[in-house]
Parts: sequence; C-alpha cells; structure tokens
Amino acid sequence: MPVDELVTWRELAGDGRLEEALALCEKNQWEALPLSPERLSELFPELWSTEKAVERWLANNPLNPLVSIIRLWGVIVAYRPKGRRGPWSKALVRHGVDPRMAIAPVLGVAAEDVQLREPVGTGAGPVRLNLAAQPP
Repeated sequence: MPVDELVTWRELAGDGRLEEALALCEKNQWEALPLSPERLSELFPELWSTEKAVERWLANNPLNPLVSIIRLWGVIVAYRPKGRRGPWSKALVRHGVDPRMAIAPVLGVAAEDVQLREPVGTGAGPVRLNLAAQPP
C-alpha cells in the first residue's frame, strides 16, 4: 500500500477539545464553529479560558481538514462580518449547509451581514483539469 502522508497520533486524534466544541455546537443547534481565538474563547470558556489559550491550542493542534474529525463534520470557510476590515476569520461549517445561514446565528448577526471569501480556484479565471490517466 503506498503511503502519501504521515501524521502523528496527536494530529490524527487531537486532544479532544475540538470534539467537545462540536458536541456543544450540536447541543446549541449551531451548524458552524468559528475558529478564531476571540470567538472560541468567547463561546467556549470552559474549553479555552482566554484567546491566548486558543492560540496555543491551535499552534499545538493544527486543523488539518484531511485527517481529522473536520473532514467528517464539515468544511472550513473564510468569513468576516460586513464592515469589518482586516484578516478573514475561519469557521467550520457543516456539510450541506449554507455558510452564511450557519455562521450568522453563532455570531449573532443577520445572514446578509456575513461576507464569504471565494475558495481558491473559483474566480473568473479558467480552471485547469488534470486529465492525465491516473493509476488504478
């Protein structure tokens, strides 16, 4: 069997807080989990007491959408509230849900006040497909 990526057990299993945060999202009937230090410490103080605690946790537990529970739960999208300048924030949004409709109630804003950044490759430029034969 060919190996295409090696990950540590910690990267694969995580430390459990992401899983707990997703369980709390379920309990609150939220379809999104904002991933910024400010929002995580605000929404889940029992898991991360300060923004700095979230920053340290994120540094030690990189959110790799290919190897963790993230892939099973949803997709990561970039967003920011309308009128806000500066860097975009990220949120994990449940599969099949409109990201604006999912993020808005968690932030306490209207859906039309959530801006989404287009994923790479969806702009006006041409999309190139790799049509080379793939090994079976």
